[in-house]
Amino acid sequence: MVAKNQEEIEIIKQELLRSTYSEENSNSEEQDIGKSSSSDSEEINSFRFPAILLIGNTGVGKSTLGNWLLGYHGDDGPFETKASCDPVTLVPQTALLEINDRKYNLIDTPGLFDVKDDARSDIALTKLANTINHCSYGIQTIIFVVKKSFGKEIDRQIQAIKGFLGEKALDHILIAFTHVNMDQTMDRTVMKKSFNSKMVNFLNKIDNRWIVSPNPDLFTLEDDIVYTNVYEAKDIIESFPEAYTTDMFNRVRRAREEAEEAARIKAQEERLRACEEEISRLRNIAGIRAARNEAENQCFSLDTIVTLEGGKKIEMSEVRVGDKVACVGSNNKVEYSEVYLIAHVDKDKQAEFLKVDYTKPDGTTGCLNLTSEHHLFVNDSFDYARNIRPNDSQIQILYKDELIPVRVTNVSKEIRKGYIGIFTRTGTIIADDVLCSCYSSCPPYQNIIHYIMAPIRFTTLFQKSNYYDSEIHPYLKFLYNNYKTITGAF
Repeated sequence: MVAKNQEEIEIIKQELLRSTYSEENSNSEEQDIGKSSSSDSEEINSFRFPAILLIGNTGVGKSTLGNWLLGYHGDDGPFETKASCDPVTLVPQTALLEINDRKYNLIDTPGLFDVKDDARSDIALTKLANTINHCSYGIQTIIFVVKKSFGKEIDRQIQAIKGFLGEKALDHILIAFTHVNMDQTMDRTVMKKSFNSKMVNFLNKIDNRWIVSPNPDLFTLEDDIVYTNVYEAKDIIESFPEAYTTDMFNRVRRAREEAEEAARIKAQEERLRACEEEISRLRNIAGIRAARNEAENQCFSLDTIVTLEGGKKIEMSEVRVGDKVACVGSNNKVEYSEVYLIAHVDKDKQAEFLKVDYTKPDGTTGCLNLTSEHHLFVNDSFDYARNIRPNDSQIQILYKDELIPVRVTNVSKEIRKGYIGIFTRTGTIIADDVLCSCYSSCPPYQNIIHYIMAPIRFTTLFQKSNYYDSEIHPYLKFLYNNYKTITGAF
């Protein structure tokens, strides 16, 4: 950093000792000085002072920098740290920080923009949004903590920040580099030479507001450079003329939500249009044939396990019309859908099945038996079971009440006695914990086949089907025998 003589450093030390975090000077107004965290079941109280946000990816050193700013060693302060890439800060945490007699809420946030774990990143963003909305006195500074080695990803990370916080957030941002070697920490010029062109361009846009957070493995509180860097950070924090406000954030959020809703509606319209075009193309060559083939070939093994509403697990041979079984609805969430038709069932005839083996995250194995022409969810879309490739294809399984992708480990053929085909109102079913379609044989266009089956779904709303036979259901025979008439009606 900028060189300072010993006398200047001593002055800086005394100023920091007077203005930093201190448990000994807590008064009745400041009973919450120190670390506090919000749980999922608690709301954060509104902060009484302007906020300083520490944001960045998981494991970059946000908590370490927070401890330095609070006057502690980076690895030994109120914000918990550990030498791991696993997240330590799971909910926003706060401590009171004083700079030149002005109080701030220093907020340590969970890891953000984690592309390796979208679910965890979404949860962290939701918690951050909640935290921002409780910053009633605004946000003085947004400290974006970045590993020095991540400079090449700066464009993606900044775009993520702008998308979440808005363009105005860049007027309040301070970059803090972590995992920096000793020479780069001690000399700002050496550090600048290590920046790539993208980083240089970005830093120029924000008036070169950047600091180095000392590596806690290389420096102690006795090192002058620690005080120099912390002083510089606090000097930049105080330099912002106005705060980033909750109103700015909520304007960005509303605009983002409106754009997302517009995109969702547009995508839905495009999917509907594509579906209508596909129906038109296939109605003469696939529609009625698909319905007939459903009854003739769509089969599960009789001992396939399904889950009833309420959690009871039974074999498919025990399923009856009216039962509600686990499936996936239009919102891609697990729900329970009514069985409205048993297309055919035979408890004596032998049939060839594919045995699809997979391994769960806890190391246990599972398998599903179904006919080769049956459809199931493979690699992000419905496809024939015969197209599954061991060690390459991924299927969706129900694991701890959530659908997760797992890789297929083996596919083999087996001759088994008996088969059954059932239809749910959603057109999907979770069989042996695997997300499957209720349909098979025809091309795996889930929405089109579901559309074709709409008439019988409608009629069974008023008259429950009691069909239970090895022959194909009469409705499907009707479709085949009268396909010209039905095709003309579409």
